[in-house]
Amino acid sequence: MRTIKILTLLIFCFSFSYSGGSIYSRFGLGTIKFSNVDKTAGLGGIGIALFDPVYINRYNPALWSELARVRISGGYLYEGTSTQDKFKNTFLTSGNFDGVMFAMPVWKKRGLTIATGLIPFSRVNYDVKKDSVVENRYFSQSYKGEGGISSFVFGFSFRPFDKFSIGFRGEYYFGTITNSWKTDFGTSEFFISSVKRERNYGGFGFTIGLAYGLGVRKNSLTLGFVFSSPVKLKGISTTEYTLPILTQSLVSEMNKFDAYLPYRAGFGLSYFITDRVQFSGDVYYQNWNRFKISGEHPEEITDALRIGAGVEILPSREMLAGFFEKTSYRFGIFYNKTYFKIEEKQINEFFFAFGFGFPVSFDTRLNLSVEYGLRGDVEIVRDKVLRISIGINTGEIWFVKQKIED
Repeated sequence: MRTIKILTLLIFCFSFSYSGGSIYSRFGLGTIKFSNVDKTAGLGGIGIALFDPVYINRYNPALWSELARVRISGGYLYEGTSTQDKFKNTFLTSGNFDGVMFAMPVWKKRGLTIATGLIPFSRVNYDVKKDSVVENRYFSQSYKGEGGISSFVFGFSFRPFDKFSIGFRGEYYFGTITNSWKTDFGTSEFFISSVKRERNYGGFGFTIGLAYGLGVRKNSLTLGFVFSSPVKLKGISTTEYTLPILTQSLVSEMNKFDAYLPYRAGFGLSYFITDRVQFSGDVYYQNWNRFKISGEHPEEITDALRIGAGVEILPSREMLAGFFEKTSYRFGIFYNKTYFKIEEKQINEFFFAFGFGFPVSFDTRLNLSVEYGLRGDVEIVRDKVLRISIGINTGEIWFVKQKIED
């Protein structure tokens, strides 16, 4: 089947990536990911109440209830980050597969749909070098981090009453984050020249979603709510110390650790101004003040709040309409009080976005989105971020009996 071939291709793309990004991802679990490769990227990353019967919603599992066909979506994300502080500028880029989702309607009358997929949760990708001179002695310090947390999800939606749907999604969080520090004095006079720490994470959680409204007519209003449970992550932390004595001795130690991932909750609305123009908005809160690693709360982590809004314009839904009439045009904006707090100052983001949904075939769309925004300020570190994503969203009918003519 065509859907299986596309799923295989998207999973194969997972192995292709290159890294480099914001120094802020050094803290906590890295930069928290929001949906960046489907239609929501061009709408400012919103989606808690984004009603669309041909879109697998990554935020709210209750909205799977309106899918009419087997669907698959996924894509690739490029991110360029220009970092500026009081002394210099650097530019780093990264490119990564950004998740895949598969959904299959089982009982359309009651909106029973099952779905599964792989979704990025956080990303660590920084590479920073600092040269210094103290008392006529030169030395360089380098900091590097890579990896992140992803979640494998499996869940369902159900519509017990007209215009009201519920959804449940089980989640297994997993991943590896590696941080390394290196100091080069040009001499073996000092004992520890480098440290590398690798943490492997794993833990179970869930997300519950609600949706009310569910329509594409003029003046149709959809309301959505999501709640993601706290998660206890467990794992093994391995630390390696390199000692510059004779043949450079390597000392390694291994310890068990746990981390507490707090709850997250959000509310959204979606309103069809006309049957061709849809406005959506989200508010999403994350209780990071309760985040802990090995029983301790990092002082550079605090609660986060994200607010976004977007508009999608689809000139025509007619099958015989022209290419540009069937193309979706999207615009969005969001403000994010991130969970980073450096020198007692919370790091904020402000982004603009636009995107297109190009019709490839009857039931396939190619989504192209561009986001540009600022993170932090020059007094600490200012990031200028450009994201370009490309994603595919396709569907087909399964389990339909073919009529055999005599």
